[in-house]
Amino acid sequence: MEGRKNCFDPSKTPKFRVELHVHLDGAIRPETLWELSQRKGLFLHGSQEALCRACITECPSDLPTFLKPIAEYLPLVVGDAEAIERIAFEFCEDAALQHILYAEVRYSPHLMASEHFSPSQVVESVNRGLERGQRTFSIGVRSILCSIRGRPGWSREVVQLCKEYRDRGVVAMDIAGDTQGVVDTSQEDVEAFQLAYQLGIHRTVHAGEDGPADQVKFALQQLHAERIGHGYRVVEDEAIYRRCLDSRVHLEACPHSSLLTGAVTDRGMKHPIVRYAEDGANFSINRDDPTLIQKTLGDDYALLRDMGLTDVHFARANFNAARSAFLPHEEKSVLLEKLKQIYGVEDTTQ
Repeated sequence: MEGRKNCFDPSKTPKFRVELHVHLDGAIRPETLWELSQRKGLFLHGSQEALCRACITECPSDLPTFLKPIAEYLPLVVGDAEAIERIAFEFCEDAALQHILYAEVRYSPHLMASEHFSPSQVVESVNRGLERGQRTFSIGVRSILCSIRGRPGWSREVVQLCKEYRDRGVVAMDIAGDTQGVVDTSQEDVEAFQLAYQLGIHRTVHAGEDGPADQVKFALQQLHAERIGHGYRVVEDEAIYRRCLDSRVHLEACPHSSLLTGAVTDRGMKHPIVRYAEDGANFSINRDDPTLIQKTLGDDYALLRDMGLTDVHFARANFNAARSAFLPHEEKSVLLEKLKQIYGVEDTTQ
């Protein structure tokens, strides 16, 4: 049955959080995947427990290996309006249960489309689920539409979808996929982001995760990126890192993900997110792909606490996230006021 018992009680939650980097197709409940597999006769594994184990990435690998389970289970929702609406609705419930006040969830409309179910229909289905989830669980959620590197034509279509649905909860575009090369984004993708810039569509870019710091520079200069997804390798180039610090570029950090994707391999060195915190960088704390990691946002905070971050750093990260959210000015002001009341401070950002 869709949904869980809603035990979310705002009056008993002293601190709320803002999350800006989480993938919808990487945030599907394993029990939902199992139920869909049974209903559709697509038996991926012999039991729900086996399916869950197959999804989870427990050991550090590389980004393609980390993402491999999504390709295996995504056919369960591809082209299925009801299933897509359901996972969007359940995303809202799970976020509310983790004390998330506001979230921006991203996905590729093309990856969930089929021959008879267009990317536009995917967006419509996600929107229905998010709209219903927001009402039911008293949470704010907006969506970001992703293009994928190496997929001709997708980026321009994503721009048009962002334009079409900008008044129905779609707040930005992104591009994800392989970033191991320095300039691995096609000219077609560059032109799409430049068009988005001209149209006033917000932009975030996966960069500096499994690719070099120059990828971040390319995203800022050529794609007009306002935020950077992950960006850990930027600390390897002091000039580019200093530019991010000075211009307050927002870095969407994902603690557990950074270790499991191989983005951060040297456990003996200071983690880039610790550098972000110590240097007063504009960064947030996010789950990335919770289906694959099976960790809550609270687990990500606990991991960073073990690395030395404090409550002050966490408060700053949430104010940073609210300031960098792709919301209209009025809605962003309301979100910031809520955070001020929750944290009992005027502002904690530097």
